[in-house]
Amino acid sequence: MKRFSIRVRLTLWYMLFFLLLLVAMGTLVLWRVHSHLVANADRSLTEEINELFDEMQLVSDREKMVEILDLRFSSHSHYHFQVLDHELKPIFTSRFLTHLDLPQATPPSQMRGAEYSDVQWPGLGRFRLVDMALRDSQSNPLLIRAISPRELIDRDFDSYLWMFATLGPIAVLAALLAGYLVAGHVLSPIKQIAEKARLISADRLHERLPVVCEFDELGELSMTLNKTFDRLEKSVESMKRFTSDAAHELRSPVSVLRAEAEIALRKPRTLEEYRSVVESTLAETVRLGTLVDQLLTLSRHDAGIERLQTDEVPAGALLGDVVTRFRVLAKQKSINLVSHEIPDCSINGHDVWLSQLFYNLIDNAVKFTPAGGMVEVQVTIEPDCVTFSVADTGVGIPEAHLPHVFERFYRADAAREHYRGTGLGLSICKSIVDAHDGTIEVSKNGDCGTVVTVRLPRMPEGDPADVVIFNPKLARGFDSQDEVRAL
Repeated sequence: MKRFSIRVRLTLWYMLFFLLLLVAMGTLVLWRVHSHLVANADRSLTEEINELFDEMQLVSDREKMVEILDLRFSSHSHYHFQVLDHELKPIFTSRFLTHLDLPQATPPSQMRGAEYSDVQWPGLGRFRLVDMALRDSQSNPLLIRAISPRELIDRDFDSYLWMFATLGPIAVLAALLAGYLVAGHVLSPIKQIAEKARLISADRLHERLPVVCEFDELGELSMTLNKTFDRLEKSVESMKRFTSDAAHELRSPVSVLRAEAEIALRKPRTLEEYRSVVESTLAETVRLGTLVDQLLTLSRHDAGIERLQTDEVPAGALLGDVVTRFRVLAKQKSINLVSHEIPDCSINGHDVWLSQLFYNLIDNAVKFTPAGGMVEVQVTIEPDCVTFSVADTGVGIPEAHLPHVFERFYRADAAREHYRGTGLGLSICKSIVDAHDGTIEVSKNGDCGTVVTVRLPRMPEGDPADVVIFNPKLARGFDSQDEVRAL
């Protein structure tokens, strides 16, 4: 059965169900027809007995009555009669029954209503027999017996049986053909989907499956698969763009290093010139190392191979340490780094990741703020989250670029090019915030500058040692909270 196509299997199942239904319905109908034919025969016999009894009631003399019965019912169509007294002695017998023995009858005094049975004589066939107890005009009990051949019943029933036997196979063949056509029509969208799916490959991810009817199951399946292809296409495009940007960003410093080395080796130079080349090479090497580290960090976040540390992290103290590290740099650039009173707050998460998050935010703010500007760090504790905001009065980001600032290697505009960023800092920040089930957004800070706002869930109050939040995004690769707790 499994070797057949779905269309053939549906057709066979449909035909089998129809055949069983046809047999059941045919059996029921034939049984009802047979019962109806027998009931009609019994009713006819009863009417004939009543007719004979009415004739008997017309005369009180028994001999006269027998003469009338001989005259009227000795040969009466295909009905034959026998009248017995209370001792079961025959009073009248139709000519047909003269030489036949009927089954032993029940005395009329012991009968309750009519009794029906079948009688079969060899060579004559089967007959329908009715016994009925009545009383004559003198109130003497009588037993009247009437028979008629069952040939008419059997012949009518055989005609119905032949009709079903003839029409049944025709109906089954018609059902088989109809089932095959209907199955083909119903499954035709699957064939279209399969043909279209064969065209979808890594080079043709823009292709989509046809949606014949969006309201049925196949339409829902096509739409679900199309959404999956949308996500897959987006992921592949993002991966391609990331690979291309990474190659470009890595090639630039390598090209600079090569060019400076070649220029330095073209002719003998002074010690100061060689020192300048080495310093430039060192700067490019540091930038290249930073870029490689950030790429490695992002790839680890994407792959989920970073080991989880879901301990209680004193985020307020952690932010204060990062601010302290930037005070010397801010003073050198004549930037006013202001941090309002940072309250104690705890977050369940990764302390190294959170430290890198705060570092990147303040580093960006200090980097893109000119001398004389201000960087302001603020923490607000809310009932269910902690909000960190870093605002600067730097070059700012145009409104049109704000939705794209978290994209990898995205740079807002040419005004920020000379700051020589890698374009991965905010991408890493968003990856860290997403891993902690938080939110991050960038907005304009008035007429100039930028505000980055990060909201992270607060750690529930209680015994920190007993509190471990199971975060599916953090726990990629772990199946239960117990496994996270074991870390």
